[in-house]
Amino acid sequence: MTKRAPKQRRPRASDGILPGVLGLAALVVAGLALALGGVLPAPPAPPEVVDGCRATPQFVAAASPDVVLATDGREMGLALRSASNATPAYQHPTWDDAGYLGAIAYDQAGNVYAAPTPRLSLADNPLAGAATIWRADTVTGDLRPFVTLSGAASVRNPFGVLGMFYACGLDTLYAGSVLGSTPSAERGGVIAIRLPDGGQTALLDGTDVMGVLVVRQGTGYTLYAGLARRPAIIALSLDAQGRATGPPAPLIDLAAAGATPQERARKLRLVGGELVADLVPFNFSLQANATDAPQIRRATWAWDAAAGAWALHQAAARP
Repeated sequence: MTKRAPKQRRPRASDGILPGVLGLAALVVAGLALALGGVLPAPPAPPEVVDGCRATPQFVAAASPDVVLATDGREMGLALRSASNATPAYQHPTWDDAGYLGAIAYDQAGNVYAAPTPRLSLADNPLAGAATIWRADTVTGDLRPFVTLSGAASVRNPFGVLGMFYACGLDTLYAGSVLGSTPSAERGGVIAIRLPDGGQTALLDGTDVMGVLVVRQGTGYTLYAGLARRPAIIALSLDAQGRATGPPAPLIDLAAAGATPQERARKLRLVGGELVADLVPFNFSLQANATDAPQIRRATWAWDAAAGAWALHQAAARP
């Protein structure tokens, strides 16, 4: 039986598409490299801490060496507690004037800034006080109102400032706020408060924010904001003077690090080159906030220099 010679396949127009596309892409990359002087853009610089100048308040340094200043205990307001709980907590007469407190921050002189955060009863934290940030003098410890932010709390949302951070080089206090928000409308944001005069600039608005952190990157800064309505962190680029240079962008999906749908980044910080987030449940409810033993879980990320991004190092332990 005679075998037929195989048919010759006619060339098709699509045969040259993939090589053509790859060749075009190569030309584009090469052209970009030439336009940049033969060097492709470098990945973003690794984030660096900017709060190393924070000082211990003088009234703390003058106390026993093992005491810590805290707002998360049973006491209303600020309290100096022994790390070993060997002695009763100390409170200055003014430290409960603002009711229960939450976020605190220190500046380079050791002054302490604190934000009222209600727990179970609005009798202890009246709605009118939610927009005020207080300052305890580094020498005397006197706690006095410092600045009042725009907006007002309500019975539906009694919270105001939920996170604070001090940036040394900018001498600025950053406040993460949910002030004035409702179940259907986000009216919070991040407010930059210039020290020592208290001048305010809204860096981010229309976004409810909990934890805040500023890092140095290259010649500018980046503001990280832990969102208060979903488990995520966004980033806002700042110039050398701390001014926003564009819109915020997604940074980290906390769900990928083990966060539950109800958990938020209450506190953000850089420790040993790693990004650390303390995760807590939050849903704008006083009952959920009424505890002197917060359910904190922790997740960490390491900087991937090649990718120029944070890579998950350790997910939050299972609840």
